[in-house]
Parts: sequence; structure tokens; C-alpha cells
Amino acid sequence: MNLVEFAKHLNLSVGTVSRAFNNHPEVSEKTRKMVLQQAEELGFSRNADARRLATGRSYLFQLECPFNTHVLADRYLVELARALEQAARDQGYDLLLHLGTHHNTAEVQTVDGVIIMSAPEITEAHLRQFTCAGRIPAVVITELTPIPAPRTAYVCIDTLSGVREAFELLAAQGHRSVGYVGIGLPGYRLPSALKELMSDVGMTWDPDIIVEAGETQIAGFRAATDLLKRNPRPTALFCRTDLLATAAVQAAHELGLRVPEDVSVIGHDDIEMAALWNPPLTTVSLNIPVIANAAIDALLVMIKDQEEPSVQTLNTHLVERNSVGPAAN
Repeated sequence: MNLVEFAKHLNLSVGTVSRAFNNHPEVSEKTRKMVLQQAEELGFSRNADARRLATGRSYLFQLECPFNTHVLADRYLVELARALEQAARDQGYDLLLHLGTHHNTAEVQTVDGVIIMSAPEITEAHLRQFTCAGRIPAVVITELTPIPAPRTAYVCIDTLSGVREAFELLAAQGHRSVGYVGIGLPGYRLPSALKELMSDVGMTWDPDIIVEAGETQIAGFRAATDLLKRNPRPTALFCRTDLLATAAVQAAHELGLRVPEDVSVIGHDDIEMAALWNPPLTTVSLNIPVIANAAIDALLVMIKDQEEPSVQTLNTHLVERNSVGPAAN
């Protein structure tokens, strides 16, 4: 059964059926659901090649993670990639994941848009390369200051909003000495903002318990172990990722300390494993599905509506679970 025959079977025009498949706003939700249900029951599937020829689009997005050689080891990036794939699929697009730092311009020219996970090393020249000098629209997901570039939108993540909530919670629980376990990447706002954030809630700023450990779990374990062996030790640890936070909990257990009775731990990202850890982690949530949908929407308005690239800021918030308690005496 081809599209014409399928439309005739439904007593609808070919245009209506095509718009229903492509989530066009002119088609009612009732009609769209009916078309999709009938397509499933009859085993009808659209010919992707025909759709691409008819529209001049590839219906492909490409996800770039430049300067990150450990993408598959980063749970946040893995979960974000999965959410981006779902958000793209909901709009009729497929997502290609490009691993490594090598960039093939010819490959990018076959996609309708590019999603870029930002890194401190990225420059305007890189963005021009990713967008083929502005011919391919792009959206950058970042915690950094946007870099102006042709046809490049931004989804900016304000991590400080959620981190501020984290320190307010710790202060309310009586914590005054809080260690920080970071990932050690240059350019991010959080390390330079820590002093002011802690001072605002009445905490003691001690650069000796601010450690840039790295991105791996073993690095976090070592850094947390060193901090918890101090005398006096910090009563709480704030970790830049949930992976580092789980390592900090493990380090505490290895030293015979209880979480949160002896030391509190807060993570960042709210990946799936955060809620399943023992104890479940209090963490700063990035709301990964919201980020993914915002990025896909930013691309689509440039592709479909020919609008100018946008800059959208998304706040973070604290999710309270069981890894924070009153400061130990």
C-alpha cells in the first residue's frame, strides 16, 4: 500500500495524511492519532527516501561532542543523547551521534541541523566549521557564555541557581565547612562562584578543601578520601557530578563514615542512578528532557520557520533525597 492508497482508505487527502505524519499544526490531534493508529494496524510505513526527495531534507540531526573523548563514560551525556534522540524522533527526525574530535564537513552537509555539546575549547572558528559557515543551523547546549556565530542558537544552563539551593539547604542543616569535588575543566562558572555562594549563606571559605579531582569515579574517590581524612574534616561534600558524588559516598563508607549521619553529600546532574544509590542522592537537577526538547525546538524554528537563532536560559533546581542531614558535631 502506497501513500495514495492509504489516504484513499482513510477517506482523507494525501496532503492531510502527510501533514498528520509530520505533526503539522493544521491537522487536529484527533485526526493525527487516527492516521497513526490506522497506519500501525494496516502495517503502513512512509517511504523515508520519498519524503526526503519531496521535501529536500534529510530528516537527520547530528550530535557533536567535541573535545570529549569519554562520551560513553559520561552518564549525563549518555542520558542527554538518549533524550535528544527521543525529542528528535517525536518530530520525525533521526539523530546521529558523532564521537571523537575529528570533524568531517562533508558528513555534516548531509544533515538538517547540528547539536553541539559545548566545551571550553570551542571557538567561533569551530562553530563556523560545524555549521559549514552558517549553511547548516546549529544549537549549542552550554553552561558557558554564548559565542556569536552564524545560524547558531543556544540553550544555556544556569547551574548556579540549583547550586545556590544546595548550599542554602546545607546551611539550614548547620553545615559551615563544605568541601568541593570538581571536574577540573577550565571555563566553567561554578569554581569561581563558590566563594561568594558559600559566603552568602554564612559558610567558611577554605580553598584547601576545594579540589578539582577530574571526571572519573576513581579520581572522585581519591579526592573525597583525602578530604574526609582531614582533621577537622568537612561536614559535607558538594560534588560537581553525580558520578563524583557516588564516589564520595563510597569513600565515606570505606572510612567507616555514615551518609548522611557523619557526612552529607550532594551531587549534580540528577542522572538516573542518583535516585537508586544508597542512600539516594540529593542532587542539582538539570531536567534533561526539558534541555533536549528546547534544543530540538531551537533547531526546528530555524529549519521550518526560517527564524533567527535564539538564546534560551534554563534554570536548575535542587532535588532533595536522603544524602543530606544535620551537620555532625
